[in-house]
Amino acid sequence: MRKPISFVNSIALLLTLSCFIFAYSRIEIIDFNKQGISFNTKTKVPRKDRMDLAWEQEFELTKDPLLNEVPKERLLKAWQYQQTLLQQQRGLGKAAIPGVNWVERGPNNCGGRTRTLLVDRNDPTRKTVWAGAVAGGLWKTTDITQTAPNWTPFDDFFQNLAITHIDQAPNNGQIMYFCTGEGNNNLDAVRGLGVWKSSNGGNTWNQLSSTNNSNFHYCQKIVSIGNGDTVLVLTKTGLYRSANGGNTFTRVLGTGIASAGGNIAYDLEVMKNGTMYVTMSSGASNGGSMHKSFNSGVSWTNPLTLPSYLNKDEMEIAVSDNDTNVIYSLVENSGRIVGIIKSSNAGLSFDTTAAHPIDADPGVSQAAFRKDFSRGQGWYDLSLAVDPNNTNVVVVGGVDLFKTSNGGSSWQQLSHWYGGFGFQEVHADQHYVCFAPGNSNVCYFTNDGGMYVSTNFTQAGPTITSKELNYNSTQFYACDIHPNAGSNQYLGGTQDNGSHALNSATVGSSIEVTGGDGAFCHIDQDQPQFWFTSYVYTSYYRSSNGGASFTSALNTSQTVGSFISPSDYDDANNKMYLAGNNGFFVRWDNPQTGNSIAFDTVPLFNNGRVTHVKVSPNNNNRVYFGLNNGRVIRIDNAHILAGTDAHINNVTGMPTGSVSCIEVESGNENHIVITYSNYGVNSVWETKNGGTSWTSIVTALPM
Repeated sequence: MRKPISFVNSIALLLTLSCFIFAYSRIEIIDFNKQGISFNTKTKVPRKDRMDLAWEQEFELTKDPLLNEVPKERLLKAWQYQQTLLQQQRGLGKAAIPGVNWVERGPNNCGGRTRTLLVDRNDPTRKTVWAGAVAGGLWKTTDITQTAPNWTPFDDFFQNLAITHIDQAPNNGQIMYFCTGEGNNNLDAVRGLGVWKSSNGGNTWNQLSSTNNSNFHYCQKIVSIGNGDTVLVLTKTGLYRSANGGNTFTRVLGTGIASAGGNIAYDLEVMKNGTMYVTMSSGASNGGSMHKSFNSGVSWTNPLTLPSYLNKDEMEIAVSDNDTNVIYSLVENSGRIVGIIKSSNAGLSFDTTAAHPIDADPGVSQAAFRKDFSRGQGWYDLSLAVDPNNTNVVVVGGVDLFKTSNGGSSWQQLSHWYGGFGFQEVHADQHYVCFAPGNSNVCYFTNDGGMYVSTNFTQAGPTITSKELNYNSTQFYACDIHPNAGSNQYLGGTQDNGSHALNSATVGSSIEVTGGDGAFCHIDQDQPQFWFTSYVYTSYYRSSNGGASFTSALNTSQTVGSFISPSDYDDANNKMYLAGNNGFFVRWDNPQTGNSIAFDTVPLFNNGRVTHVKVSPNNNNRVYFGLNNGRVIRIDNAHILAGTDAHINNVTGMPTGSVSCIEVESGNENHIVITYSNYGVNSVWETKNGGTSWTSIVTALPM
């Protein structure tokens, strides 16, 4: 039995892999009919996506139990420790793990969630582009015009960071910055590691020590002016300014400063004449405000007068280089876009535009919220840019992309998230849009599928093409492999990019076999014609022809299972064991042919939630369950409701965090290794007597 590997950001060792959580209660047998859970109402295409739930789940799996927060700064210490160990091994002429060599398989045709992009001013051709992928790293290509650009990742450690914005000093292209931590989301989101700076055009990067503190855990944006000595960073705790290249910072807006509205600095733009505009938010309804600075951000005006009838929270702003009087802003409240406002007099007054983008997809633009092209995800899907040469041309993004050529009086839909309704396909969830410097024709877009570009944006119907080839930044939750020896067939579930099948001996392309968020997946190891993929919660697809085609096989409501629900497949007995709600697990009795499931309450779970499932490789119908309370429970005869439950770890002397992996030695049921995904705990434990006693086997590993 092979267990799919699940990935959660953790500390730099392969053993510290992670899993996920679960839902429902009491024993009963149910035969589920189709009950769509998060599908487009017309097409039954799985929707994209619920990052708030994904963040909430990752927070629970990785938080330090004592602090009730994710101390992300320890990730840097762990990486530094790893580098020390690697250098020691290399000094001895040894590999990190002797005899083990890793080769990437891809996919190279599926980009991951990307928050930001920068066109490098050091390149006069403007072909060099930088991109920041969330948990995918910092990337660069020197020729974005190629169909398959040669993307190069910088530093494997950056792949553990949420890079949210990249900036380059206007008058000194050698000075560059990027900031980390997705600060415009729910409070339980995993935090970043401050601001990083390069003084040599991006060849090397170093963390600014002045930002290695709680003020810079969540950064929305960084903006430098002049030669790069003056830097402003927008964070959850306010707007910070440095006049010495980031050596020290002073908060210039935020709670406690007279001119400030809220504490969260959301967006900042600089006019051609040097005037700055920033938006702040308290995080509450009608807690948003906009401020103006005439002195490079040293001081700011009291809140500008905005339309009083709009409940304002987060506000995205955009300005144009050719008219310093015009400002646009997207206004969000409680996740919904409540207005698009415009000033034609440098912020003295604002009016709403005459129209709002209306998405052709009825699953996106419900009648009651026809202004909300973000589908209630305005806190996450929000982008806005103005043509640098024409203030009447504006592009906005929510789930899909829209353009106006008349200052907002009317809008043209440019794309649809799966290519429906006659529009070109551009991946859902727009995060960033920008024009190439001074160029009205070239416009870039980043989203949960990587990045896209239009090179004819001045046309009435601009074409938009993907640039994700070789941008290998997809986030995988889980994977499995075909049982044939030496096989190159793989199956994996990804964040907001569906489940993918790969079949290449080198880095190759994949085929998205099922859509939405791809979660846990399985290939039957003795009947490999049966493949299984999953969507969120307890929603599964089945293939009986080796992945050639899939049909919906199990589709419960969102009350069962976690957002990303761990599971394991019993190859010998053809049963699936899945996470449930607190205190129970779910068993799928006929995954190859039907949809009959049972809920089995287990008192020894102690009301805990399943975070990992492992079918024994040695004992028939024996299944191990790891829980979010630290327990590991073994169940014999798990294929029937009267199975025998037993502790192999009741947490005595062990962590109370989330169990992320259970491995049982083939041929020796007494030898078991388990891992925990939380910070602040010893991560890897071993028993050689079936659970009677346990030993922490990597006590030197940073916690």
